[in-house]
Order: sequence, then structure tokens, then C-alpha cells
Amino acid sequence: MTDTNRLFFALWPDDKIRQALSQAFLSSTYAKAEGRPFNFMNLHLTLHFLGNVSADKYSCVIKAAENVKFNKFNLSLDTFGFFEKANVLWLGAGEVPDELTQLHYKLGRALSDCDFRSEDRAFTPHVTLMRKIKKIEVEECVQEINWSVDKFALIESITINGSVLYKPVKFYNA
Repeated sequence: MTDTNRLFFALWPDDKIRQALSQAFLSSTYAKAEGRPFNFMNLHLTLHFLGNVSADKYSCVIKAAENVKFNKFNLSLDTFGFFEKANVLWLGAGEVPDELTQLHYKLGRALSDCDFRSEDRAFTPHVTLMRKIKKIEVEECVQEINWSVDKFALIESITINGSVLYKPVKFYNA
């Protein structure tokens, strides 16, 4: 741990789900769009972004997440979306499972004990597929990805030679 580390909590897909996400993107018309495709080794669904976390708050964050209890759930990723302001293409759930909403809420409450405040905007669970994409027409997702979620992770964002690598630090099981 350095003086500060850039951290976030996320659902971290296994190789099978990562491959399915990659295939959904590559089989869409978006694969040919102008923009910057996301590094597929970094694919994730953010629960809470913490930013730069000091060494003294690091242990609080670890302990807070250990106290979050949740049940295993199924997440169906079946809907492409576009955040116009950020120029981001994403894949998300047409119907968000209550268990995911509860996990987000419980984790946010636990992190508040470490002086982290949840974002004011509504939680829109999604996996970012492409950044800096020009305004696009959202197409229908032809491939539904069923993700059996039984853990979440604390992820560190590391910049190496201008590239970003997301590295799981710790997993928390249902």
C-alpha cells in the first residue's frame, strides 16, 4: 500500500462472463464505432467508487466491506445503454435485481462509517464497454448474459505507462 491508492468496489466477472461481455460488444455494430473500447481485462460493474484512499482509511474500508452481508443472486445483462454526457457505451440489466440494489445500499452505508459518501445520482448498474464514443443510436442486445453473482471485490486502479490496470485486492463472498 502506497500513501494513497485509487480504489473502488465492483462486481468482478469471471473469465466466462468476461468472454460473453466481449462477444456481446464485438457482435454489435458498436464494435465498428469511433471511440475507445474498454480493456476487456478491466471489465467490471462498479458498486462504489472511492477514489484515492489514504493508508489510514484503507483498513476501515476493508473492515466495512467485511460486514456487508448479501445473498447470491442472478444478474441478467441484456440492455445496451449510452451515457450521453460522458460519451460512454454500456451493457446493463433491463431489470435490476433487488439483491443488487440492496448490496449497493448496504455497502454504501458501511462505507459511510469510513467517511465515504455515496454519489447523489441514482445507481445505474452497468458494465462500461466503450468510452469517448460519439452519440449513437442504442441497439437491442441480441445476447443475454446471465451472471451468477456470489461475490464482490475491492479493486485498485493502477496506472502503468499511460495504461490503466484494475487489480482485485480482496473478494467478499455472499
